[in-house]
Amino acid sequence: MTGLAPRKRAGGPQFADRELTPLIGRDRVEWDLTLPGFGLRCFPGGRQTWIVFTRIKGVVTKVSLGSAAVVTEHEARAKAQLLILEAKVKRDPLAHKRAALAAPLCSAFADAFRRTGLLRWKPRTVKAHDCYWRNHLGPAFGKRFLDQIDEASVFEWFAATSRTRPGAANRALDILRSMFTAAEKWGVVPPHSNPCIGIKRNPRKVFRRYLTDEELRRLGCTLDQLQGQYQLQVGAVRMLLFTGCRKQEILRLRWSDVTGRLMKLCDSKTGPRMVELGEPAQATLKLIPKKPGNPWVFPSPCRRRAPISDLLVFWHKIVLPHAKIMPLRLHDLRHNFASHAAIEQENAPMIGRMLGHNGTKSVQRYMHLADQSAIDAAELVSGLLWRSLCVSDRRRSETPRCHGITL
Repeated sequence: MTGLAPRKRAGGPQFADRELTPLIGRDRVEWDLTLPGFGLRCFPGGRQTWIVFTRIKGVVTKVSLGSAAVVTEHEARAKAQLLILEAKVKRDPLAHKRAALAAPLCSAFADAFRRTGLLRWKPRTVKAHDCYWRNHLGPAFGKRFLDQIDEASVFEWFAATSRTRPGAANRALDILRSMFTAAEKWGVVPPHSNPCIGIKRNPRKVFRRYLTDEELRRLGCTLDQLQGQYQLQVGAVRMLLFTGCRKQEILRLRWSDVTGRLMKLCDSKTGPRMVELGEPAQATLKLIPKKPGNPWVFPSPCRRRAPISDLLVFWHKIVLPHAKIMPLRLHDLRHNFASHAAIEQENAPMIGRMLGHNGTKSVQRYMHLADQSAIDAAELVSGLLWRSLCVSDRRRSETPRCHGITL
């Protein structure tokens, strides 16, 4: 090999055998004649590796530059020169390598992130996290180190997933963003290195289905007719109508959570909260019989200590066909509650409080309904102006003219 000779060293910094032996053992090294410390390490089995020795912070350090079967002598020599130069200016050339080795695998960090989340996550959150990691994030990033996951790779994965599963791509992206936020907070990755920050979620389909007065009348008549046969299901639907709560918040309601005009939700989506009950909601609860020894307000007829589980079937198969209201999700009753609150001129913070939102961002979708009074006023003023313009135009047309001069 050009420029290499067995066991010969060129001028410059010399390394004692007692410093080299612990690093190379009895392996043969062909040293370069022009670049001190650079050589080719030959293993007994025939494998050859480019190496360079340099003194980093006073300690002789061996750096492997790659296999001779893959890396050419010219490439290895250039790497060696750069490493030796960095060591001479008292920079640690292996600092970035140590940082890379310190970054854990994404799968390993995901396990630690999940164990920490178990302390505060709900069972449904844990189930959703495991599902999205198993089906989307794990196959894409599980075998990569955290510092190898950049914005380009995340965007490529997100775009590919969004073609078929835009909603799942949004949820998985939120999980990955939370993981990197925790990694920054724990000092695993450098600050401001979250690769998900610059990626926008797919636009969500906003459902704006509200019940008209006629639909509400038909729904009320249908619930009255089904009251005797489906007492618990009808009561649950009425509570959704009168409180604006989520389905699980009503179905998991216990009698111990109801005190007069207040209803305590211990397992709300945004944490425990109190709900004020109006007279219709209180009257609905009075019609529901209490079963001795059963804590649930809406108990399951099959399982003793569990709430009813067939409310969706009851809603879609029985209520909607009888009321001739199609289509309508059960969750739209919550939107209907909020829309009527906006029509009655309730402000956004109050509507957010009634719905159990932490902020007012999600409430803004209903606030356009509160503008009806302003729309009516604008219609009245514009009508007056339009009539005035018509009268002025009519008077001009009736005025006699002579030789182009108005008389």
